[in-house]
Amino acid sequence: MSLKRETVLWSAPPHTIAKISILQSYLSRWFEIFGRTHPGKSLWYIDGFAGPGEYTNSPTGSPVAAIASASAALQNVGAKWWAGDIQCVFIEQDANTFLHLQNKLNSLDENPKIQKHLFNSSCEDGLDSLHRQKQNPFSPPAPLFAFIDPFGVKGIPFRIVKDLLSRDKTEILINFDSDGIGRIFKAEEAANCESNLNEIFGDDSWKVALKKDSAFHELILQALDLYKRKLRALPGVKYVFAFEMRSTKDNPDYHLVFASQHFLGLEKMKEAMKAIDKNGTYSFSDAHIGQESLFKFNDPESHGDRLFKQFNGKTVKYDEVRDYALNESPFGNPKTMLKYLEEKGMIQAKSRDPKRRKGTFNEDNLEYIMFLQGS
Repeated sequence: MSLKRETVLWSAPPHTIAKISILQSYLSRWFEIFGRTHPGKSLWYIDGFAGPGEYTNSPTGSPVAAIASASAALQNVGAKWWAGDIQCVFIEQDANTFLHLQNKLNSLDENPKIQKHLFNSSCEDGLDSLHRQKQNPFSPPAPLFAFIDPFGVKGIPFRIVKDLLSRDKTEILINFDSDGIGRIFKAEEAANCESNLNEIFGDDSWKVALKKDSAFHELILQALDLYKRKLRALPGVKYVFAFEMRSTKDNPDYHLVFASQHFLGLEKMKEAMKAIDKNGTYSFSDAHIGQESLFKFNDPESHGDRLFKQFNGKTVKYDEVRDYALNESPFGNPKTMLKYLEEKGMIQAKSRDPKRRKGTFNEDNLEYIMFLQGS
């Protein structure tokens, strides 16, 4: 949903607080993993729409969450930190908001291993400026996580996303304003539809993907489905997952879209989602066309049946099943779904371990999984 910024600070709704909690939880994992495994490499975080750094009802906006995650990771890893410094880039266009952000970041405890780069500009211009810096994450490529959270539907052309994801070890979390995109599509030229949607999707593929006679909720899922397919079409980007943030069960707000080149990234992102306390003031949806079900991290049955339909009659390697589970289910791996299917006699697993117990799936020992035809 597109909003107009009225003041420097505003009250964050519950789903915004949840979003920042997810970001902070995930970044802690991300910094720790790369900090242990990339000797001498700087780790980069980019916040493309940084905001003021806090809200009237919360001291922790996304920039503060990123700094806190970086500090926690450095402390937790300690002497085993092999990477270089953590470079945090904050881009904010509004002058008054940018000034508040500067003051907020200056009030935080300094850590010499956390370097801050601030740009008072649009996201696109800020990234261009970063490209021109002698120290940047693009040349040579460095581990990079980008949080792209525009205040409304505009501001993140697909060419920017494509450029960021063109490098190895880059991940992106995007606030995809599917509601706003649906409204632009319905308004047609009154909302400069063609120009705006061409920019968001990178071409005019939306003209075929979005159906004028669709109900509005169906339309926004069509937009999301197209965006996910565009991301997966980028070289190396195999893991794309979207989840809908809702203020209530029947009131969708927006989708968060995560894209990565490595399965471990999506595993850890789902761990971060699962760790957030669900207090009833917001919820996740599985964001599938034709599916209204909310996330259930402890319900393998319904998703297990969908997994079986995907591979019915096929014999596949564990990695293929894992990738499907990551991209198309709430789970970080397929094991609970496979256990359910094996108990139902719908699959057979071939393992190198002669002592394997039914319902256990050690990926290092699994040779293949057979999905029995017509079960």
